This record gives sequence, structure tokens and C-alpha cells, in this order.
Amino acid sequence: MKNGTFIISVDFELYWGYLGFTDYDKCVDRFYLTRDVASKMIETFEKNEMKVTWATVGLLMLEGDKELSRMKPRILKPSYKRREIDNYYNYENLLKEKNFCEGVFFASDIVDELKNSDYQTIGTHTFSHYLCLEEGQTEKEFFNDLQMAKEVSDDRNIEMKSIVFPRNQFNSEHLEIIKAYDISIFRGTPEHFIYKPRSTHNYFIRGLRLVDLYFNITGNHTHPHPDSSEELFDIKASRFLRPLKRTNGIVRNLQLRRIKNEMTAAAKKNHYYHLWWHPHNFSVSPEENFKFLEEIITHYKVLEEKYGFSSESMESYVEKVKA
Repeated sequence: MKNGTFIISVDFELYWGYLGFTDYDKCVDRFYLTRDVASKMIETFEKNEMKVTWATVGLLMLEGDKELSRMKPRILKPSYKRREIDNYYNYENLLKEKNFCEGVFFASDIVDELKNSDYQTIGTHTFSHYLCLEEGQTEKEFFNDLQMAKEVSDDRNIEMKSIVFPRNQFNSEHLEIIKAYDISIFRGTPEHFIYKPRSTHNYFIRGLRLVDLYFNITGNHTHPHPDSSEELFDIKASRFLRPLKRTNGIVRNLQLRRIKNEMTAAAKKNHYYHLWWHPHNFSVSPEENFKFLEEIITHYKVLEEKYGFSSESMESYVEKVKA
């Protein structure tokens, strides 16, 4: 690898990533809007020839509840000690509600948009948005979850090469398990103690992460290219793109400066820079967030012209490393 690389991964989960953590009645409209946000995001990336990995929850790929019902006998549900975070349990309860909306859970049509695109690739975000470090769950249950994810991907002719672990929860045992499904790429965390995978984060760690988003207190999170012979490719994250609101102009500019400075550092040092977020992050204030993304893409193109900075998904990046 002779040049720096700009990698983007998007965690596509719709409401599966928020079940048990938010009030459904307050969020249903926002997560339905996320469908339009995701389509516009695909259009933006395609227009600018940006390669992006969409780490997609397997349940989201289904056409609806009927397809999920047919799969249930083969699903080994996770035995989380905290039942309130069990997606299957929470989903079953929501089915009884009058305002239940399949559109905030299932998006096979958007998965088709991704499949028909030129620059987007689809990885897995596990089948059920599985939380690997939660108390009670077992390796056998995680193995089954990946089996379900592979079954859905195979049915849709999607080759599952990469994984993004929900909430960045994983350990060495989980990395061994993904090998059984020929997954050789995962998104790791930046090499700093405040970004270490944990089941929970205290207020001190959260505070440091928030400050680091706007001010350089932990250094530029750029990464050297991995060795081509690695068995598993840890394509470490660099920065989470925090969603914007119209009222936060100061922090908007601080975050943009932080991201652009890190991108420039990666281009100059011949490193890779890995930015990530969720489509639903943009649904709070879509217009403002898409303007922010356009400014990042514009800066990327400047670096591409000046330093040969290239745009890659996690999958296409690893292919270049191997070559």
C-alpha cells in the first residue's frame, strides 16, 4: 500500500439497535424516517464514488414478521441476564401494540438498493444485534446467531466477509468463532484505553470520549496498513461521526475540524482512517447532517488529489492489502 486510505463503515440496524434502550412511541417516526435517510446516504456515496461497508443486522434483511416466524424454530435466543435488552422478547411485546410498524424493523428493499449499487458492500452486524459481552449469553448462542445471519445472507446472494460487533462488544473467543463462517474482517476499536471494548461505560470514560471528539486529547487515530498475511484483519475504527442538531454550530465546527485533521494526518502518513456512524444518527436533523457529510467528502477529494488518498470499504481495502 503506497497511499493513505479513507474507510467508511455504517452500522445499519434500524430499531433493532435500540430495542430496550428507548421509548418506542417516541422513536417510531424517527426510525421510519431512517429508511429515507439510508436511501439518500446510498445515493450520496454512489454519486461521489465512495466505497462503504454497510454492517447490516440480519433481522433487518427479512421481508417482515412472517419470514421471521418461519425462522424462529432454528433460533437459539441469547440468555441475557438483563431481559430488557433481549431483542426477541421486546419485539414480541411490540407486536401487540396498535402502532406496531414493520418498517422500523425490516428493510429488505433498502438491502436490494445496496446490492444493486456500484460502490457499497454489505457486511454483518450479527443477526439479532447480538451483545457479546452481556452477562448470561453463551458462545453457543453467538454461534447460532451468526448461523442465522449467514443463512439470510446466503438466501440473498450476499457474501459475508466482514463483521461489526454491536456496541463494539467482543473478545478473543468471539474472534475465533467468526472464522468458522469465513469472516476475516472485523472493525476493532482505536488503540487507547478509553475506547477498549466494554459491556458498560462509566461517566468518566464517556466524558473523555466526548471531549476527544472535539479536542485532540488522545492523538490522531490513524492506523498503519496491516500485514497482507494476517488471518484476521482488524480494521480499527478511528472516529465516530456524532449526529448534529441545528443548534450546535460551535461543536459542529469543532468535530469537523477534528475529523478533517485526522484525515489529513492519515493521508500524509500513508495510514488509513476509519470513520463510522449509523444511518439513524442523521435522522435527528437530516439536512444538517448531510451537509456535514458533504464537507467531509469534499475534504477527502482534496486529499485524494494532493496525496492519492483513496476511498475503500473494509472489504475492498483488505483486497488491496492482500494484493
